[in-house]
Amino acid sequence: MGEEMHVWLTISGMAVGTLLTRIGGFWLMRLVPEGGFVSRALSHLPGALVISILAPYALDGDWSAPVAILVAVAVGRLGLSAIFAVFGACALVAFLRLVI
Repeated sequence: MGEEMHVWLTISGMAVGTLLTRIGGFWLMRLVPEGGFVSRALSHLPGALVISILAPYALDGDWSAPVAILVAVAVGRLGLSAIFAVFGACALVAFLRLVI
């Protein structure tokens, strides 16, 4: 088998794995009762994702990262979408590192 065939087999296998993961998630969530603990946990998920994306920036050692995380928290407290907080914080880090 050629190298190109291995590449296509790898891509196909990853696509099938991704599809099965997504289908499995929908199937499992169908079994979980709505409301209560699950509802509260899912409401905190966007904030947890923002923190997990921005935490490596804070550990980088640069002073601009903690400033950007504070901006992300402020944007999140305004009630805007978590994606705005991530984009705003990443843009601020890029700007501060470019300027300073």
